[in-house]
Amino acid sequence: MARIVSLLVLLFLIVILGITFFQVIAPFLLQLFLATIAAIMSQPLVRYFASKWPTHPRVVAGITTGTVLSIVMIPLMIGTIVAALQLFAFAQDVTSDDQWARFFNRIRTEAVAQTETVFERVTRLANQILPPDRRQTPEEVQAQVKAMVRDNLTEIGTRSLNVAGQALGTAAGTTAGIAALAVATAVSMATSLFIFSVALYYFLADGRALLNAAETMIPVPADYQRHMLKEFAGAVRAVVSATFLAALAQGIALTIGLWFFGFSHLALFLVAATLAALIPFVGTSLVWVPCAISLVVAGSWGNAVGLALWSIAVVGTLDNVVRTYALNNETKLHPLLALICVLGGLEVMGLWGVFIGPIVASCLHALIEIFNKELVQLTQERTPAIAAGPTATLSPDSTMPAPVPAAPAPAPTAGAPPASPA
Repeated sequence: MARIVSLLVLLFLIVILGITFFQVIAPFLLQLFLATIAAIMSQPLVRYFASKWPTHPRVVAGITTGTVLSIVMIPLMIGTIVAALQLFAFAQDVTSDDQWARFFNRIRTEAVAQTETVFERVTRLANQILPPDRRQTPEEVQAQVKAMVRDNLTEIGTRSLNVAGQALGTAAGTTAGIAALAVATAVSMATSLFIFSVALYYFLADGRALLNAAETMIPVPADYQRHMLKEFAGAVRAVVSATFLAALAQGIALTIGLWFFGFSHLALFLVAATLAALIPFVGTSLVWVPCAISLVVAGSWGNAVGLALWSIAVVGTLDNVVRTYALNNETKLHPLLALICVLGGLEVMGLWGVFIGPIVASCLHALIEIFNKELVQLTQERTPAIAAGPTATLSPDSTMPAPVPAAPAPAPTAGAPPASPA
């Protein structure tokens, strides 16, 4: 009884401290999750560097961490710089094009003409209602309106100055708030990058020791834990590869469509479309919708419709096709199940559901396999005992003592009378 009470107290303390520990690490769960994914994806690099320095695992972990950060940061910086330069050139081309000037001039001319027409109609309708001595021509009404506007300009200017002063004060406070927010965001990003880097280093350096410690602490056979870890790693590799392959395929397809319909600055559109494809729900529409609007402004209605159809029919379907095919090859999930896991995870968990959905499905599949294996082994162990029945003879290995055989009767001696029967 004392042992049961002790176990219950220990279990209670474990639950309380576990909840507290989760609250402590909750702000950094995303960084730890990303570091886990990076550690799994960088195993080929670890094996390569380990072949060069087999006796220095921490050196291998440090070099691998630096290589992973370089692989992520350097292309991102180069792509950002190239995209910014081409965006600047694209903005110059757009703003210097006289098509926009003609477009807005046409709108302004039509608006003025419609305003004058409406003004004349209103004046004519008023003259029909008013008595003859109060009727006026449109020119007279227009002159009176201009005089009223001129008289009120001073008052409007005074009020505008007051409003401008208040706006400047608000803007000063807003600017300070924006600056503080920018500093806080920069500090948060630096902290996240630091946590990610440190976690990745220790996962690579002490990953095997951490796994061995987990095997001894978790009350599940080590073979099952290794099987679960293998399924988890395979699902992570499949999901990451499928996500980036789908985004790259969408970016390339949309860039081809933009080139076909007369756009330049293809490097800018390739980077922008690939990054936009990683965003759920909107995706590449962040790129092709403004491009289609610019074609409408230029008067190219056919190209605008063609670009929209290409983006919806081809680019939009590439995501599900490429992602489903990659998940099917890596995780052996059925294409329908892989598609449902991606879309369902996206619906329930947002952006991270794209990663977590297939991973959960793969781990669940592994758990079901382990459960079935345990059930089969349990059935095989219980079947001989059930078949033997309760009246069966005990086996030699039984713990019941065997009966002691009776001692043989002594042989009669010569000349002795035979023993009388009992």
